Amino acid sequence: MLRVSAARTLARRAAVGIGGATVVGGSGLTAYAYSDSGAGFRREVQFWGNVGPIVADYYWKTGSSSPLVRYQNWKDDQDDETTDEETKKAVQKERRKQVFQQLHETHAPEMLHTILELKGLYVKLGQVLSVTALPLPDAYRVVFRTLQSDVPGWEPFDDVIQPMLEKEFGKPLSELFDHVNPIPCGAASIGQAHEATLKQNDGEHDKVIIKVQYPDAAWKVPADIQCVGDFLKVCVWFGAVDESAATMSFDEFSRQFLAELDYEKERSNLQQIYESSLDPTAPYIKRNVVVPKVVEDLCTKKIITMTYLPGPKVEDEARRQLALLGIDTTKGIGSIVRDAAKDASNPDEPESGELVRRVTKRMETTTPGRRRRSPFSWKLTASKIVGQVLGVDSILWAVRFARRLVLWSQAAAVFSIQTLPSRIVSPGLNSWADTHRTASEQAARLSLTKEWMDALFDVHGHQIFNLGLFNADPHPGNILVINETDARPSTKLGLIDFGQCKRLTPQEQVKVARLLLSVAHNESDLAVASAFRDMGITTKNDSTEFLAKFGRLMFGPLKPEHLNHSWHRTLHEQDRVSYFPKELSMVYRTSLLLRGLAVSLQLNYSISDQWKHHAQETMDRNNISSN
Repeated sequence: MLRVSAARTLARRAAVGIGGATVVGGSGLTAYAYSDSGAGFRREVQFWGNVGPIVADYYWKTGSSSPLVRYQNWKDDQDDETTDEETKKAVQKERRKQVFQQLHETHAPEMLHTILELKGLYVKLGQVLSVTALPLPDAYRVVFRTLQSDVPGWEPFDDVIQPMLEKEFGKPLSELFDHVNPIPCGAASIGQAHEATLKQNDGEHDKVIIKVQYPDAAWKVPADIQCVGDFLKVCVWFGAVDESAATMSFDEFSRQFLAELDYEKERSNLQQIYESSLDPTAPYIKRNVVVPKVVEDLCTKKIITMTYLPGPKVEDEARRQLALLGIDTTKGIGSIVRDAAKDASNPDEPESGELVRRVTKRMETTTPGRRRRSPFSWKLTASKIVGQVLGVDSILWAVRFARRLVLWSQAAAVFSIQTLPSRIVSPGLNSWADTHRTASEQAARLSLTKEWMDALFDVHGHQIFNLGLFNADPHPGNILVINETDARPSTKLGLIDFGQCKRLTPQEQVKVARLLLSVAHNESDLAVASAFRDMGITTKNDSTEFLAKFGRLMFGPLKPEHLNHSWHRTLHEQDRVSYFPKELSMVYRTSLLLRGLAVSLQLNYSISDQWKHHAQETMDRNNISSN
């Protein structure tokens, strides 16, 4: 386990930092230094060179075998021999807590500096840790939140990307493309994407997206994951994080990023999902959802080329709606959506919880000592009171109704101003009308958001329970609103980025379906808990009530009690998950992201209600009764 190997990790990393290079001599050292392994080694040295002193400080001041800690404990015994053993332990525990707090506050900024210096995967890790369920010290969580507003950097086209593309394709880009936009349309920790136009073919120009992996990603990501894993072991050894939670979080994190390196697998997944989208029995055509097609001749181990889908991302619409509600979106809509759906992920943090609380309460602080309210704050307050009686649906319906009423009122006012003779309209009114000229379009778009979410839930339910292959990262940046030819608001959606797909075996599909149907059919606590246990989940106390509540929280609708911070705290005091099955974790992640997006658009969905017909098809296909 993590604790057992932590001491060996410390010793091994000390060897890496101090004398690792001495085991290689002469020309062998030179060859190694310029290999991928050597580059990874140098990056590990850089990491531990920054982090090593921090680890040493934690050990010196908190480690049970530290000479300083041993001296302090001995001194406590000598100073007051009359104090009973229990009191001494309580004093030592409180002192240790205070020391940890001081260490966290001192070293959190230093860790942030290391992340910004190393970049790449470490930036993504910091972003994940700032909103993760892992019980991370608050000092680190606060400083890591600054990474949410940082856009990942991208590599220069002429010096890095073009040579990489031409090496992979085996010929100059000018022979394959009429144009490649040197500015990426998207960038991440392991690669970036560029719009391009294929060479003229049969009188047509085809627009495509070229997704290219960075040249150093193949060695950098594994090296970084190794460092993160070793560092996590050290954190567990010091007692800074919980071992079981750390193990689950790291396993998922490492699987996720190692999988993203496999472009051939991603290409295969994309092609399979594209082909399934053409099936008339699947929901894609009915729901007006499209998937890009792979351009096989222009794909390699480091490149995926696919057809271009035109249109803005759904996150742009979510950002507009949240901004109108007075919610700060500067840290990124993706992180807001993730936080919106993390029902019980971190009950010990006052700021955790659903976006519903943000929508229905006072808005974010914009300046010290002052709060900014939405134009319809009184409506939100009223809807919250109604929601305590009628439920979360009433709250979100009232918010959407208030928004639509305001937008249509603005559209009517704009129309009236524009029809009046210009000589009787003041410059101020003209300016206001110009600012709100898109109000009718916004109102129309608002009415489409439910169609979008219905389509997204239907398509992903089909992927999980019928295809057995689904995108486990449907955040709003991976969903496009396809442009209509007349620029009207569109019901057509496009799904992109299939780097985090998950496959389910028929047996796994049945187990997930049984759990979901037990929630959908409002079965007993024992039935829901039994379906959970059948999947292999384990908890500290094996509480049936906890498992039943957790299952309904995962797949049921949001309820008024879910808006209460104390409800989540009570749930987690009752029991804790010690093992969460991998197949369920990715399904849960998908449902969380979709529900988070829905809540950001003021819609409350029950995952079980949306997916129960797909789950039932799984049971019927396998001739299994759901009862």
